[in-house]
Amino acid sequence: MMASLLPIAALSVLPASPVGDYLPGVGDFRAQEIKKVQSEKDWPFTADGGLLMCAYVLKEPTVYFVPDHPESETPRPYHISYDVAAMAFVNIGQTDVLRPYDSLEQLLDRMTPYVALGRRLCEQPAGTVIPDTEL
Repeated sequence: MMASLLPIAALSVLPASPVGDYLPGVGDFRAQEIKKVQSEKDWPFTADGGLLMCAYVLKEPTVYFVPDHPESETPRPYHISYDVAAMAFVNIGQTDVLRPYDSLEQLLDRMTPYVALGRRLCEQPAGTVIPDTEL
């Protein structure tokens, strides 16, 4: 019985505000198509393109990459972050999204520009496209 009350107790410590401040709805996501440039050697993803998406989750900008996929498959967003532990936890079971890397430093070097761009997307009005020159 006590264990079933724990989630309710945990929610009670959150300040009273709309649920949308903590969990995004469909209209809260910002998205931009990204593609690998032919000469790009540090492209982190196995897919040659996809959508970079951002929404506020628990009031924090949260960035996802959705790889291009065949229409017969349902896409699964891949959380990208500066926090490698969070990426590992959120993306459990997704092992085919990132190109192989030699070290966590190399992974972060590859991911950093896309996480930064995704966070910038969160602060833009819906429909905004950030030019390729700013990637």
